[in-house]
Amino acid sequence: NEYKSYLSRSTMTKDEIPLDGDFVRGKTQKSNTTTKDRDDLFGTSASKVATLDLSQCLDDLNYKGLLPGTLVMGVVTEIGEQDIVVSLPCGLTGFISGTDLCEEYNHLLSEEELPENTVLPDFCDIIEEGAYVVCSVIEVTSVSKHKKVKLTTKPEIVNKNVVKSNLANNLVLQGVVTSREEYGYLVNLGVPGLTAAFLKKADKEYKIPQLIRVTVKRVNENNVIVEEWSREGKPCSDKVIKNVSSVSPGQLVTASVKRHCQNGIKCSFLGGVMGNIYMIHLSGVLGKKTIQDVYPLKRKLSARLLLFNHATKKALLSVLPTHVDLSPPRFTCYKGDILDNIPVTKTTKKGVFVETAPGEHGFVNVTKLQDKEVTKISANFKTGTNHKCRVMGFRLLDNLVQVSFRPSDLQKPFLSYNDVKPCSVVMGTVVSVEEFGVVLKLADNIRGIASRNHLADVNIKNPSLKFKPNQKVKAKVLSVDVKKRRITLSLKRSLIKNSSSDVLGYDELKVKQKITGWVASIKDYGIIMNFTNNVKGLIHVSDIRKTPVKAAELSQLYKVGQVLLCKVKKIEGQKLELSMNLLEDRTPSTASWCRKGQIYSGTVHSTSTKGITVVLDATNEEAFLPVEHISDHASLNQQLLQHHKVGDTIPRVLVFSKKLKTVYVTGKSCLIDWVEGFEGNIPRTVADVRVGDLIPGFVKDFQDYGCFVEMANGLTGLCPKACLSDEFVRESRAVFGQGDSVICKVTNIDREKGRLLVSLKLGDVMAHSGMEGSNLLISYFDGLSLFGNVISGEYQQGSVVSDCVVTRVTDGGVVVKIGTNHTGYIPQCYLDGKPSLKDVISGVALDYDPRKKEYVLNGLESFADEVKSQKRVKLIQDSEHKGRVVLATDDYFVILLDNYRYGYLHKQMHLNDALRKASSSLKSGSTVDVVVARAKKGRPVILKFKPEEKEKRKRKRTESESDVIKFDDIKIGEVYPIMVRAVKQLQLNIQLGRKIHGRVHVSEIVDNPEAGINPLDGYKQGDRLDAKLIGFRHSKSYRYLPITRTDFVVSMAEFSLRPSIMELNEVKTYAEGEKVEEARDYALLHPEGSEVTGYVRNIDCNGFVWVALSPGVEGRIWHTLTSTDKVEMERWKERFTIGTAITATLFSSRDNRIDLSLVGGLAEGLKAWCLVRSLIPGIGLRVQLSARHHGLVPLTEISDTFNKNPFNKIKEGDMIYCTVIKTSDKQLLLSNRKSRTSQRWKKKGSTVTDPVIASVEDLEPDAKTYRGYIKSVSQTAGIFVSLGYDTVGRVVLKNMSDNFLKHWEPMFPVGKLVRVCVLSTEPRLQLSMKRSDLTKIKSSEESDAPEIQECLDDILMSKYQLNSSDEDAEEDESETESETAAPKIVYRKTSVVEDVDQDLKRALRESNSEDEDEDEVEEADTEKSEETVKGKSFEKRERKRRKEADERETRRIERALADNSNDALTEEDHEREVAVNPNNAASWVKFMAYYLGLGKVDKARQTATKALASINYRLENEKLDVWAALFNLENSFGSYESLMSVCREASTTNDHKTVFLKLASVLHSSHKFTELDDIFKTVLLKKHKHSRKVWCQYGDSLGSQSRLDDMRDLLPRALKSLPKHKHVRTISYFAQLEYKYGDPNRGSTMFENVLTTYPARLDLWSVYIDRTIAMKDISQARNVFERAIGLKLPLKKMKFFYKRYIDYETSLGGSGKVEYVKNKARDYLQQEKGEGSC
Repeated sequence: NEYKSYLSRSTMTKDEIPLDGDFVRGKTQKSNTTTKDRDDLFGTSASKVATLDLSQCLDDLNYKGLLPGTLVMGVVTEIGEQDIVVSLPCGLTGFISGTDLCEEYNHLLSEEELPENTVLPDFCDIIEEGAYVVCSVIEVTSVSKHKKVKLTTKPEIVNKNVVKSNLANNLVLQGVVTSREEYGYLVNLGVPGLTAAFLKKADKEYKIPQLIRVTVKRVNENNVIVEEWSREGKPCSDKVIKNVSSVSPGQLVTASVKRHCQNGIKCSFLGGVMGNIYMIHLSGVLGKKTIQDVYPLKRKLSARLLLFNHATKKALLSVLPTHVDLSPPRFTCYKGDILDNIPVTKTTKKGVFVETAPGEHGFVNVTKLQDKEVTKISANFKTGTNHKCRVMGFRLLDNLVQVSFRPSDLQKPFLSYNDVKPCSVVMGTVVSVEEFGVVLKLADNIRGIASRNHLADVNIKNPSLKFKPNQKVKAKVLSVDVKKRRITLSLKRSLIKNSSSDVLGYDELKVKQKITGWVASIKDYGIIMNFTNNVKGLIHVSDIRKTPVKAAELSQLYKVGQVLLCKVKKIEGQKLELSMNLLEDRTPSTASWCRKGQIYSGTVHSTSTKGITVVLDATNEEAFLPVEHISDHASLNQQLLQHHKVGDTIPRVLVFSKKLKTVYVTGKSCLIDWVEGFEGNIPRTVADVRVGDLIPGFVKDFQDYGCFVEMANGLTGLCPKACLSDEFVRESRAVFGQGDSVICKVTNIDREKGRLLVSLKLGDVMAHSGMEGSNLLISYFDGLSLFGNVISGEYQQGSVVSDCVVTRVTDGGVVVKIGTNHTGYIPQCYLDGKPSLKDVISGVALDYDPRKKEYVLNGLESFADEVKSQKRVKLIQDSEHKGRVVLATDDYFVILLDNYRYGYLHKQMHLNDALRKASSSLKSGSTVDVVVARAKKGRPVILKFKPEEKEKRKRKRTESESDVIKFDDIKIGEVYPIMVRAVKQLQLNIQLGRKIHGRVHVSEIVDNPEAGINPLDGYKQGDRLDAKLIGFRHSKSYRYLPITRTDFVVSMAEFSLRPSIMELNEVKTYAEGEKVEEARDYALLHPEGSEVTGYVRNIDCNGFVWVALSPGVEGRIWHTLTSTDKVEMERWKERFTIGTAITATLFSSRDNRIDLSLVGGLAEGLKAWCLVRSLIPGIGLRVQLSARHHGLVPLTEISDTFNKNPFNKIKEGDMIYCTVIKTSDKQLLLSNRKSRTSQRWKKKGSTVTDPVIASVEDLEPDAKTYRGYIKSVSQTAGIFVSLGYDTVGRVVLKNMSDNFLKHWEPMFPVGKLVRVCVLSTEPRLQLSMKRSDLTKIKSSEESDAPEIQECLDDILMSKYQLNSSDEDAEEDESETESETAAPKIVYRKTSVVEDVDQDLKRALRESNSEDEDEDEVEEADTEKSEETVKGKSFEKRERKRRKEADERETRRIERALADNSNDALTEEDHEREVAVNPNNAASWVKFMAYYLGLGKVDKARQTATKALASINYRLENEKLDVWAALFNLENSFGSYESLMSVCREASTTNDHKTVFLKLASVLHSSHKFTELDDIFKTVLLKKHKHSRKVWCQYGDSLGSQSRLDDMRDLLPRALKSLPKHKHVRTISYFAQLEYKYGDPNRGSTMFENVLTTYPARLDLWSVYIDRTIAMKDISQARNVFERAIGLKLPLKKMKFFYKRYIDYETSLGGSGKVEYVKNKARDYLQQEKGEGSC
């Protein structure tokens, strides 16, 4: 109903403004009045009022005048579902919300359980449509540029000014019936101090709560008796209304005329209250009579009070009879009626008044007088003139008709939803295309919706491509719901053009009536059908077909939305039973009707992609018409299939087959005409056929030896391959297609076996004159006539079409717009130059395609001048002419004859002329001799070839040609003389004889090529050589063909000049059907690591050098594997020349892809340059060695000297020199240590600070300290430190520090550099970080100073804060590089001493149970934000107090450090701490860790359960921390089932997605990838598929596992599930994952695609530029910058691009490029300034 209310508001037009604004404004004259002390109830007097002042106007009543609290009377015009529309005085409109009706209704709404037999009333039960109501104005608001007046009818507000003591008999009030009593009703009047009034029972019954008008009958001290209001009541006097508080709209009073004004009168009532009566509320003054004549001064009037404001004393009255009697307004016309000869009765500046009927007036707003602006109303619309108008609406309270003179309004088809009728066909304009369908605009403020199932007869996957905004479409109205303002439409042509789909209701249907509807749903018991006007019916499964149909087959046979023709079987009320057995009365025997060769007419029952199901009219049986049998022309069949709709009639079909109780018919004219010529006596058996008979048929099937033809008489004959054509045919399918119409000649009959041999040669069947080209063209145009006549266009053939506007330019020509309804196409060959968009050109009409509504034009000026200068001559039948081809289509030519008449010539001379030999040489501009075959007025001129053109000219062979090598003579493995036709970079193009072409690949020239030399340099064009034929290659794919497939149309001969091949006796060939895998065979002969020789084929921009290894095998070299010298490697594009020979090592061969290397094979010890793909904190560097080989450089292998920040000098995209230290199928391990990669470094004798530790044997316990990186941290197990790439030791909790650390996890993040000593190596490596253990070991190379500094560094590392928020803030997620980069390290800006001091304070404060001063420190911290508002003296005191607290804390810390006898917390200490802080999750987690350290896992679980029960339910984050600890506990010590059970329990009290994402993080950190996939697939991606964070986290997880294919397959799935506004950020994230884990080129492509659609996204550009710069490809980076500065964006964004470009070129060091960019920036600024000045 909100939608309905919105439409009610939005339909308010300009002519609905307050009528009081229609008159001249002016100031009212102040009157000198005297105040009487008695008989003046309201403090005003009208004893002395000016008698007449026509220069004055009454104050306007508009929305500004409706102040809150104003009481106004209105008429209920519409009752909606959520609000009520009320017509107010002077054309205003108000709305009463459901909650503003009465408090009794609100009370019923608030009741959770209503009493028994209590039904919630509707608005219609409370108030009636058309009733007069008194309302109070709540407020006036603006909604969509319209004013909305909110009203209320609550008695407590409407009657709040009425005092109980002023209640008098005959006083009229408005109240609400609150309850039904034994003798009457209790009515709530809303009068303060009065509980309820009593209404005696009468004939009329009231509902509870109902709004009624009552009259006070008797007033007692304790109660008030009221009675039902009557129209016969007398006007209220001073005795009835004792005080101003009792005045209320709707009361009838006696008024006295005091003053005349231009737009009404002023009057007094009730002893001196002044009020206004506007002209529209005066009776008899809208005609010729004046106000002074009808209403003289001091005249007494009975007036109804319409509006009164107790604060301003503003009153508005009316003397109209309908108001005085409170009778409903009645009009003789209806909305939308067009009225003729309506006279103008009065003119004003705001519009004119008209008389629509005797005694009935209307108003025309100034905006509705003309479509153009009206300057002088009185001159153009004089009083007494008659006009044609249309009723636009009604102003019920003003008793006026709203009319319009505008021609545009007179032509509107609809004005309201009532005007739209079901089953009507309407024109609509596309407003928008939504997911649910298309929204159409039928008229102003009238919308309709066509659902997805009703957009077309076929399924449209992407409606936005077919329907564009403002597009005009034709639709059929399916249903109209006036109350809900909802219209459903259909764009299906099968419904629009079919009258059987017009169903007006159940009463209009009759048994056995055929109706068309659409499938609403498919059930097991049948099909639910929908029809227009909300009629529904059921087709039972037994009534679908005569043959039984299984319920499971229904969804396969029929689809929702499919249009079906059915028959009414039974109808009872609104229960409709249907049947698809369209005739059940007749059941003819199969022998009587299903006979081959019979002709019927049929009705389309349904259509599908395979054909049409028709109902034969004579038998009412179903038959199937395949798509290839719709006509003789294959090019028309698909379009004719879409054109035929349900209910259409097909005049002629021929039964030609029956299979499995399905009858097949054909619509081919050649077969039907032949059968009709025999008048039913066709030869049906082999015995009736004679040799030489010409019988039409169609190609049924193909075999290698020929094809089978089914003839019109039902017989089947075989046409051998030699009899298909007069020309040589290699394959049976080379001439005809399956289903093509042919004429066959019987050549042989085997009567014993019943077999026929036929011929389809053109020479054998040319005698069948009925199937020559002219007749085919006539049949073609007959089929095309269903779409329109080819000469019925607006422009005749040969006429000049001017003012053609170019709308699209293509390579083949231009598309132009002709007029408003047609388009045209001009080929490029018919254009003078190449026009641009929106150019206006002209052309000559050559042809018109009624299917596309498109003309084909000739735009050459010379052709137009030639056509204009000649006169056309009348054509004579069978006359011969010379013609010129002016247009060639797929089926025919357009010929310009010598007498400048146009004609059509079919490309086929005959039905069997499939090869089109006669027309193959013709093209635009060619001349041809033709004969006029048909020249009838109003029809296209049909031409045919002259008989000479049909003779095949034979050419004698020369003696030299007979000596050429024939195709049948060549064999693979033989040597033939060849001639070089051309020398290319990688091959010699050669020729054998005159017709055989081939090549010699560069790899087939020599056996041992010299590196850097191209073997083809010694050959030139014209050289004659001897070469061996080694095979045939497909001309497009260049793959070897089997030896039996040597068709030279699609293959090319392959020769070899290699001496080793020339000496071989046999060459390997492939058998028929064997799959050719040359790369696989090459890899078998050349294992990985072997040297191979190839030739440079291509150097691409993706970092590859492509090498041709053989004619069909190629390999590639990743640019980092081209050299070990960095300078040469970076110049890899300049080092190679296409065609030169190179020797490489076969690096790998997988998936038919061969990778090569110039630095050696893939093995341990290989040294090569690697590209850094990502920096993984705590793990190392992810690098790329080759195109498909990625590896890991552990932290311990980055440098010989470990660094606290190992990534300090390395970033993504850098090139580092590595050596392979370990190979495996899963991952490569590499090292960047100079001790491993540089021989020069070893010769210098440099020492290694942190030596390589390959195994435990390299360690020396109790003799030496070592440095390593923290690999992982566990709250229960301790810290795991990596000393080498394969050596990891454990530091238990007790060996971390000499002092107890309460929260030690933040001090030891993953990746931190620490120093340890070895405690033991058996059974596992145990380490220690305690200072006492480290100081025992005296290392000669280390002193105490590094130890102290390292201790300080350890404490400083606790300042590192990693961004690990689990909140799913989708909109705040960054789209820049930070999404995938390593977490940034954030330092607090404090000194080293302050950092140490603060860390020691926090550590000891947490471990000390006595923390009296802690509250003071915390209080000082929390009051920091308040210091800015305090005085200076207060700041000094606070600063002094904090300083003293810090000194006390520092002394306590020093004492704690001096005391080394602190023991760990006991169980009692933990219990005491959680008792004091039960809502602190950290205390509970420490308690759990305490039990885990003792091995009491069950105790830890119990502690977690107790914590969850103790923490306040509002502290969700605290509970989530406990759940996370429990996840880690179950992951380490429990099973997967117990972990999932805990997770499900956690999801019931916390956010489901947050819980499972935290679980996914736990599984990922523990490398349980199988369980991780299960979590994402079964939980997260199902319940949270609309969350971008879920998809991105899953993609990141897959990428970290090197499952790149799975990661890439995930993106399309994510885009299908996510909302559209999240697509861009998701694609950007996955593109960065490609840079991080996968192929950077793929990531670059993804960024390019996104930026093509969103070129103004600066964040995407920034990420893309950063990633491109990181790849170290200067040319590509510059290309990206050039593209960015070429955009047309705001100056601020362009400044960003230029600044980045300049910074980048500055970093490269090239001053020339920097100056180039600066000049570009200056030019851009000058251009911007120039445009700004313009």
